[in-house]
Amino acid sequence: LKKLKQDTELNKLRTEIRENAVQNLREGLNEGKNVFELTAPTGSGKTLMLLSLASEIIKAKGTKRIIYGLPFLSITEQVEAEVLKIFEGYEDFIQRIDSKSDNHRFEKIQEELDNNPDEEKIQEANILEFRENTFAYPFIITTFVRFFETLLSNRNSELLKLPNFSNCIFLLDEIQALPPRLYGFFVAYLSRFCEKFGSYAIISTATQPNFKIPKDNTEAVKFFKDYTEPYPLLPLSYFNNDLFNRYQIDFKKEPIDLETLKDSIVSENSSALVILNTIDDTKELYKLLLDELDKEELLLLNTHFTPNDRKKKISLAKDCLNKGNRIILISTQLIEAGVDVDFPILYRDFATVASIVQSAGRCNRNGKLDFGQVKLFKLQNKGKIRSDIIYQGKDKEILRFTKESFLNEMYQERELLSVQKDFFHRIQSELNFAKHSQNSPKLEFDFLKDIQECMYDKIGKFQLIDKQLFGEEIQYYVPYDYDDNNFDDLLKLQSELIDLIKGNADKGKIRTKKKSIEMQLKKMSGQIVQIRLNKNQIRPLQGSDQHYFNLYKIDSSSYSFDKGVDLMGAEFII
Repeated sequence: LKKLKQDTELNKLRTEIRENAVQNLREGLNEGKNVFELTAPTGSGKTLMLLSLASEIIKAKGTKRIIYGLPFLSITEQVEAEVLKIFEGYEDFIQRIDSKSDNHRFEKIQEELDNNPDEEKIQEANILEFRENTFAYPFIITTFVRFFETLLSNRNSELLKLPNFSNCIFLLDEIQALPPRLYGFFVAYLSRFCEKFGSYAIISTATQPNFKIPKDNTEAVKFFKDYTEPYPLLPLSYFNNDLFNRYQIDFKKEPIDLETLKDSIVSENSSALVILNTIDDTKELYKLLLDELDKEELLLLNTHFTPNDRKKKISLAKDCLNKGNRIILISTQLIEAGVDVDFPILYRDFATVASIVQSAGRCNRNGKLDFGQVKLFKLQNKGKIRSDIIYQGKDKEILRFTKESFLNEMYQERELLSVQKDFFHRIQSELNFAKHSQNSPKLEFDFLKDIQECMYDKIGKFQLIDKQLFGEEIQYYVPYDYDDNNFDDLLKLQSELIDLIKGNADKGKIRTKKKSIEMQLKKMSGQIVQIRLNKNQIRPLQGSDQHYFNLYKIDSSSYSFDKGVDLMGAEFII
């Protein structure tokens, strides 16, 4: 922290905010509080603030494990890089654990095992796997999925982690990414957990979720007896500071089509970020803009690109912005949280309040302009309002709350606090507390009732990320180049595992081989694309007739860096 430069007014304000939060944390700890709320504007330096707060808890309460939970994989990677930079020389104490994380020590042991499969190395590999499965590291960076599903699961693999959730500090960032009906339930549940097992939690957000339990819900009030909301670490007055009043939202309430949107973007003289609700819309707009602008000025970004290519595209966009070159980045909402880009102009298709505010955080992020421009609109394509298509079922009410909260046609950033308060108050007061619908497996949860009736098997099937019914889900591996043998290596490992099982091999060897497959999949994960096919779309061409469960190898003709997965190419094959 001493290395931080106090060279700008914004950096001075960030320091002031952090020191204020630390002071309030000390007061809360003295009052016996376990759970704290850190609500601060985007760009106020929450990662360093959270680490500082964890340090203060350790000073006051003794050594504790730190579990840093985040909603998206892309943010876990960023936080890991930041943390490893800060704790240089102590890398062995820090482990990121998610579906794409590496364990370099295990990779080294695996290489040694391939040459000499002795019992000592197998035992060491098993211990490393056990440490990862049980979160037995001093500092863990993980996803909300791993964190919250562990708290509710009845699966042995998840329950193994629970002992290591005691005597912990939980740093939970971007909490607004949770399903809105479950904000209050999870925070109340976590509060009771922390009180019971000597743990502490800091819940961080740039929006304003309401963590109260509805007073008229007698069942919830009784269930969470003596519950108090998280202790606030910052006053909301920082949201009114001129340095965090960086953009103005102009809301066009009448629907517009893609052609009108294209004309508006072409007329801009500056770089612009365009965030749309569907992948199809981003592809169509990109195609329209290709007829009007140079290819070098355009970037398309959605989940039909590999994670590695997404990173490259964001890096290219940042490079253009830093050099002052015009760039139009067309993206889905995957860019709206945790991606540090700073555009002068943002176009955003209508969404929920939390999404709109998060998206707007990519506009004039560093306050270089007097005001950035955020152009909020309702896109109509193929005769339908696109936000209405995306926010269906249980999300329909959330969209309605947003429509009823966004009453004006113009807002400055500082004015959004009241919009957010109204939005989250309605979620808290009008939605069913602790109730959740799930598509796969199809379940209706009433967590208060289910817990009281000991429905552990049902609760254990809870999935934080619901598999929406928007078509068949398939994964494709995109080779780096013609010489990439990763997919073949995966198939070989699978064949070796089958041989070990058939030959009744030692369980340790089987477990180590399974771990090798897991590590191979993580190694390949940066080149894996997950897509959903609807009835009218044809599968991309395959580069191999073999597959690993639901993972296929894509043909090079069906993928490109510019356009991603091509779902149209196969229709010309007879």
